[in-house]
Amino acid sequence: MGIFITNAPDCTVSSGVWILVELPSLILKTRGLLTLRGYTVDEFLEYDDKFVMHPTRESDDVTIRSLLWVFKEPKVVGVAVVRELTKDMEEVAAQEGMLVGGSRVTPAAKKLARQSRVELVEGGYASFDLFGHELVPQHVIADEEEVSLVLEHYGIEKSQLPRIRRDDPAAKVLGAKAGQVVRILRQSDTAGFVYYYRLIVESG
Repeated sequence: MGIFITNAPDCTVSSGVWILVELPSLILKTRGLLTLRGYTVDEFLEYDDKFVMHPTRESDDVTIRSLLWVFKEPKVVGVAVVRELTKDMEEVAAQEGMLVGGSRVTPAAKKLARQSRVELVEGGYASFDLFGHELVPQHVIADEEEVSLVLEHYGIEKSQLPRIRRDDPAAKVLGAKAGQVVRILRQSDTAGFVYYYRLIVESG
């Protein structure tokens, strides 16, 4: 059994006793990434080799459940690791999964992850750190209602929007999927803040 950890920034509780701890930067970045994507993370568990989270988000009045593993030490992710995660996803009725901290992912594991709705986050969040740079504008996935209003306003189809590839660093951070639309907030010296919209398309 792992150690239960609350959503408090620097507190753990085990057997009813509160313990002050310093959370690893990888956990803090993961929680920041999930918050950026609209997830709620109430708690997570600590095991010998990984942390486990059960984030949730709302989509069209439906609660989407996810299962997330964060490895304490970088490791090669093969098919066996992805299969183990998907098995745990079934046990907790999670529709999505995520593996964080793989030093390398085998081609077969990447293929299985795509088929199983598992996102693979390799390394130490180099792309996530870009949102902390002052020159990088805010990126947000627009909901369908907002997209409809934009398309109606300009009298265009979604396919006519400017495009951004799914493997763009900002799109990868957001976990954007092909067909979704990203809203980009830029600051203009003449017009103040301006919104730009980009359609996510598959890479290649």
